[in-house]
This record gives sequence, structure tokens and C-alpha cells, in this order.
Amino acid sequence: MLRITNVDHKPTRFPPVYGYLTHPLLPLRQALDPIISKIQLLDAFINIAKTECHFPSEHGLTCEESASIYLYTMDWGEQSLYRVLNEVLQENDRSVLIPWHGYLKLIDTALKKLPSLQKNLWRGINVDISKNYKENDELTWWRFSSCSSSVVVKKFLGSISTLFMIEARNAKDISPYSNFPEENEVILQLGTRLRVVSDILDHGSLNVVHLRELTDNKEQELFKTWTDEHGNKYDTTVPISYIGKSLYSVLMKAS
Repeated sequence: MLRITNVDHKPTRFPPVYGYLTHPLLPLRQALDPIISKIQLLDAFINIAKTECHFPSEHGLTCEESASIYLYTMDWGEQSLYRVLNEVLQENDRSVLIPWHGYLKLIDTALKKLPSLQKNLWRGINVDISKNYKENDELTWWRFSSCSSSVVVKKFLGSISTLFMIEARNAKDISPYSNFPEENEVILQLGTRLRVVSDILDHGSLNVVHLRELTDNKEQELFKTWTDEHGNKYDTTVPISYIGKSLYSVLMKAS
């Protein structure tokens, strides 16, 4: 449940993630080879994931693809793969993601094979960050965002907290492929675009932020100029072409 109650404290704008899209599809162990020495016990957990993963898959996932999801849901403390990966995904310097491209390609391929869910999802954090989200604000989550299909997630939040209600359109139910299937975990993929639907709903110490996933098929210009945390400005246009509803490619070009 930790992945579902672990949200960024503010809607920071990050550069897009797209380099992995052209990476060759590799077996899990080979895909993680560039980082295997950097994460404690990773090799052992790869072996467990390949043994315990959901396979054969009714969704056509290979054993390697299924194991990539299983490994993502495994928790062995601060060095857990999902924790390390999502921390790296919050870095403005996207070059630090290059060693992860093989794994990102594998798990992205796996998630694309799962049916897309259209339902309300829940995600929360044990602090009040609701004032960072204003009605009609649009944001892009450049990380794997774990959610629950049940509002039971609120039981795991503290006395002052924020609960996100997300109207998802292309979410992926990974519970059959998870190390914790009983948690009903659903994932929003990298690059999920969201809009704040309404003013904050205040339920005492619990603040609810209502988000809606944006899923048009038109080419969207993500931004023309963005500023990093050091005040450096980048004149860049990043159009995202959506193919179907989930597969996209990103093309960089100078303004």
C-alpha cells in the first residue's frame, strides 16, 4: 500500500521521458544489467520474480514481461526497485535514466498489453498538499503512479492528508501480476496527463483533489519553454502524438 500513499508534494514540471521507446526489448536480467550492481539484492529478486510471476498470461505477456511487473511490486525496503526508479524519474537531468531504458521498455511493453480501465481510482499522501492543485490546472505525471480501485486507501492515511480521486481512462490493473494481488493495485503509466476538475473538497482533516485523465488523440504541445530548478530556461517544443489511447512517441525539435 506504500506505493499508493506516496505522492509528490507539489506538481513539479519535469522534462518528458521518451528515450526508452527506441530501446531494444530485452529479457529482464539483461534489461537491468546496467543497474544491477547499484541496487542491493536486485539480482536475487529478479530470480524470484521470474519464478513467481503470473505466467502463462491471459493477456499475452511473455514471462519476462510479466516478471517485470512482479518485480516492480516487490518491496525490500529503501532499495526496492520501484522506490529507486521513481526517485530517478523525478530528476530533471534525464540522462540519469539511460541505464533504466531497458527496464522501462520491458515494463512499458508489458503494461501496453493489459486492458485499459475507465474507472475512479484513489491515491493519497499523509500531508495536506491540496492547495498546490487549482481548478483547471493541467499536469503530467512522469512516473509510474500506483492507485487503488477502492477508497479503502484512506484508512492508511494520517490525521492530516490529501486524497486524490482520479477519473482514469487508460489505467492498467496489475493486481493479477503483483506480488500483493490483494491490494488491487492499478497503475497510471508514464506521461499520464491530468486536469484538476474542481475546487478542493474538504472533509475535515482529509482534503480530496479531483483529477481527470486527458486522453484526446490529437497532437498536444506539452510546453514551449520550461525552467529548471536553477532558473535555466529551455526553448523546446515537445509534441506528443497519441496513437490509439496509450501508445505515444515524443519528438523533440527546437522552437
